[in-house]
Amino acid sequence: MRCLAVCLSVGLLLIPASAQDKSSSASAITIIPAPRHLIPSPGTFRISASTRIILGDRTSREDVAAVEALNEELILHGASALKDVQEKSLRSFKDNVIYIGLPDSRRGKDVLARKNAAFSDAMREEGYILAVDNGSATVLAPTARGRFYGIMSLLQMLRKEKRSIVVPAAVIHDWPLQKVRGITDDISRGQVSTIENFKKIIRFMARYKMNVYSPYLEDLFVFKNHPLVGKGRGALTAADVRDLDAYAKRRFVDMIPIFETLGHWENILIKPEYLPLAEFPGAHTLNISDERIYAILDEMIGELAAAFSSPYFNMAADESWDVGLGANKERVQKSDLATVHAEHYKRLFDIIAKHGKKPMMYGDIILNNPGILDQIPKSVVIVDWQYWAGDRYSSPSVFRTAGFPFVVSPAVYNFAGPFPNYVHTLINIRNFCAEGYGNGSLGLLTSNWNDYGGEALRELNYYGYAWTAECAWNPDRSDLDQFNTAFFSDFFGSSDAGTSVLAAYTMLSDPLNLISWHELWRHPMLPPRQSNLNPLWRIQGIRLTAPQIRRFIAAARSSAVRNQDHLQYLEFIVDNNLWFARKLEASETVRRLTQSPPPGSDVDSIRTAVLNVSKDIVPELMKLKEEYRRVWLTTNQEANLEWLMKRYDRQAAYWTEKIEQVRGGEIWVEPTISSQWIYHPDGNPGKRDSAFMQVPKVSFRKDFTIPDTFALTGSFVQLIGDTRARLTLNGTPLGEVFARRSLSLIVEQARVKCWDVSANIRKGMNTLTVEAENFNNFGSAGVNVFCQITGAGGAVVVAHSDSTWEVSKSQIEPPVWVQARVTQHPWAVVAPHPASGRSSWIER
Repeated sequence: MRCLAVCLSVGLLLIPASAQDKSSSASAITIIPAPRHLIPSPGTFRISASTRIILGDRTSREDVAAVEALNEELILHGASALKDVQEKSLRSFKDNVIYIGLPDSRRGKDVLARKNAAFSDAMREEGYILAVDNGSATVLAPTARGRFYGIMSLLQMLRKEKRSIVVPAAVIHDWPLQKVRGITDDISRGQVSTIENFKKIIRFMARYKMNVYSPYLEDLFVFKNHPLVGKGRGALTAADVRDLDAYAKRRFVDMIPIFETLGHWENILIKPEYLPLAEFPGAHTLNISDERIYAILDEMIGELAAAFSSPYFNMAADESWDVGLGANKERVQKSDLATVHAEHYKRLFDIIAKHGKKPMMYGDIILNNPGILDQIPKSVVIVDWQYWAGDRYSSPSVFRTAGFPFVVSPAVYNFAGPFPNYVHTLINIRNFCAEGYGNGSLGLLTSNWNDYGGEALRELNYYGYAWTAECAWNPDRSDLDQFNTAFFSDFFGSSDAGTSVLAAYTMLSDPLNLISWHELWRHPMLPPRQSNLNPLWRIQGIRLTAPQIRRFIAAARSSAVRNQDHLQYLEFIVDNNLWFARKLEASETVRRLTQSPPPGSDVDSIRTAVLNVSKDIVPELMKLKEEYRRVWLTTNQEANLEWLMKRYDRQAAYWTEKIEQVRGGEIWVEPTISSQWIYHPDGNPGKRDSAFMQVPKVSFRKDFTIPDTFALTGSFVQLIGDTRARLTLNGTPLGEVFARRSLSLIVEQARVKCWDVSANIRKGMNTLTVEAENFNNFGSAGVNVFCQITGAGGAVVVAHSDSTWEVSKSQIEPPVWVQARVTQHPWAVVAPHPASGRSSWIER
């Protein structure tokens, strides 16, 4: 409750505080990150076509990127690029110059003396001094990185006055309080940038003095000897990586790969060729007792290490919850989870060292198994991720006390729905960063995740990235009001555009405008997901704010100097929210009319009302689908987009099916599956208590009869397992399911399988059998089978799973067959549509 109050307070303060700050000091110097010390002075330095950039003695080729960035900024403001010259080629110079040099150069010493400025030890690696007066601008730093950061501050200070470019006079002493400042970028779930978009992200980071870009890969790299890994997924080649790596390095950004080496292998292990490497069929983790995986990991890590120049390699190893549930069950029982994990980690550390890299890894499994801390070397860098918005965080002190170097990793909370939850994000980043800094962290790596197919548009993450830059540089005093004024004005090159977009962001961050993917794509005839927000409030809130947000977007478009393309993403969010509001309203109306018809109503009146309220739903959804495709392709490869397009098509099918049902006189049709989840009666699935028995492996069977007079016209058999199930009809194997609940949309699609079994059906007795297995500690094997055989004249034979099925424990010989028990499943399963071949979907 306290956190919610804080969130709401921050959200309410976003616009007024920033607007007040902007109006009170229109000429205020705003830079991201805010400089440690800034002393403004009267006057301005006016840049003209005759202004020269002078590269001081002993500067290097590394300084060229700073010159290029400055000239690009000048061109954006309508000025011409400036000529750059080497100091050693000049006899003398005085004013009308931008000087980039070392503090011990002749000019450097002179400027430092005149400005009474000096470099402290803290400024030696990345710090700089920027001095601007009426005649010149001088950037001094001992390192090329520091000089680059000085130029990044200078270019943010540029102002256009009529036809001139001016820089306000000031002296800045600046340096970061933390060494690591960056982001991790999930491209593995589906949304893979074009090379140009990757470079845009890198340029953005460099502008705000971030120095680590960490792409999260999973299967998104083309390995020489593993052509199936990442096939058709937009995987990066080694040449792609080297291109991006060199581009980033010129801008002082270190690209550190994140490659999973234990958990989150589900996109690979779902493939039959790699299934034998899993802890068990359907596991998301590798079988770490299989020596083959170490040869594969050695090979893969070697290729990645050769492509990325960073001295660090993040081996991830997070969320490996499946270890010990299958192949390693006995190994864990003889030892413990901490030791088994530590043994695997140490082998990975050796492989990583062999390829000349230093290991980084996520810390969640260590926090859950603290015995690991005493079994691994203290040199590994822990990435401590916590994505909740809180006042304090306990984990940094754990790693500090244990003696490990670590970075904290909050999140841009973009993965839950179309628009990031920025109130949550702002709190998480600032408070977790401060907690880490207080415990001696190396810095801040803010995550973004792209669960469920990469649907969340990553172009909406820049605000959170910039806040990361601010907090990482200034963990002791990050000022949100000042930051908001600086960021939006700088991002759009206009304070007017910035004010408008800040207002739009604030409205879109209102809880009434924040929707989740699960509710957006939920079957419209299911009851709404549980929420503290009344559906009527949400409908009205979205519709009331949408016109104002559109006006803010239009105002920004007319005044923005840069990043106008960003506005199309905000327009999509508004359109998406309006469609969702329409869906909420139509769903509620149709459910009310059809599930509980008003007294005295007849079928015709209900039919008319339902058709009227839902007639535009599908056409509007198809327009939204094309709009999403367009904005996606603006910055991303086409690979993986098909999975998201299927979500639009599935939702459209739900509505089309409902409309056809009502037209045909079926006023209410239950949207959930009619087949039932069945288990052995001794099992207690989901009971997280060792006192309750579980039955992990069983066989099911069901006999059904097809009359001799039955004229077969079609068949539809569907299988869902809890968690692995193999289906046979009349002795012929049909297939199996083993995919488990996952953040990968590819894996989610594989949780349900269906077949046309017409060739296997025979007159008389038919038998369905299922071998089922569950590997979870508190799970029992179960299945849901939907079997519908259709014949001429509307004849139907069903053999859905229910209490008439028989079940036997697989380990008992001879088998003892008993009546299966029906058990309620925790997640709603949408009914399939055999006529169209549409399979079920497991809701969340």
